[in-house]
Amino acid sequence: MRKRRTDVLTRIRTDMEKMFRESTCLLVNVAVFDCASTGDLGIPENLSPPELLREFRSLGAEIVFYGSGSGEFASTNGFGDLIEENGHRITDDRACVLDRAGKKDCVLLGSELSDIDFFLSGVFSVAPSSAPLDLKMVSSYVSNFDGEAVFTELGNLIVNSKRGGRG
Repeated sequence: MRKRRTDVLTRIRTDMEKMFRESTCLLVNVAVFDCASTGDLGIPENLSPPELLREFRSLGAEIVFYGSGSGEFASTNGFGDLIEENGHRITDDRACVLDRAGKKDCVLLGSELSDIDFFLSGVFSVAPSSAPLDLKMVSSYVSNFDGEAVFTELGNLIVNSKRGGRG
């Protein structure tokens, strides 16, 4: 019985890594950053959010920050200038995000009930630990982290998968 469980976990990890490696877009609801960052990833090699913004672009992927308050987010989060500098976007256009979420090369990080439509579009979706239960129930992955830490966790998982898939 133990071997079967290990095989299932290995398959899940392999599927996630493949999804992350093939992704070209990370959609991030800016409301994720409303929660205080909880949890320490404890891995010194992890890239910080500003480093992730640079690395994503060099790996051929973009980050789209969306949601109400996205304009304020850009000016107050500490790395707002780097978003557009590195070819990433900020939008409050739900239709644009829903259209992008419908593509299979996308990963979504959402934290509000209004994200359920995006999560149900078939995209690989991630919810932080503080997300409402209904959102967690339809997500592909639930993190143990909140705030900037969940963005850092997901960003590093994607970057490491893409780096591993290069060569």
